[in-house]
Amino acid sequence: MDKWAPFRRLADLPSAQALVELLLTREVPARIEAPYLLPGIDGYFIVAVPLDLLNRASWVAPEAPFDDAELAYLATGQLKTD
Repeated sequence: MDKWAPFRRLADLPSAQALVELLLTREVPARIEAPYLLPGIDGYFIVAVPLDLLNRASWVAPEAPFDDAELAYLATGQLKTD
């Protein structure tokens, strides 16, 4: 796992963290990179995976952004019942 490749670009940290957690639970190593975050300028976060697992990551990760309920479940492990 020498080389890491950008997998997905996300606008906010909670979504990036949720995607990393999802990939890790499905045995795909992942990390967050933030190369373009500057004070006062909108930046983004990159979720990176090992280059040799890029195809696997695309199979196990959803294309749609996480909604608030999914983020809460990934953060707490509990389903909201109301």
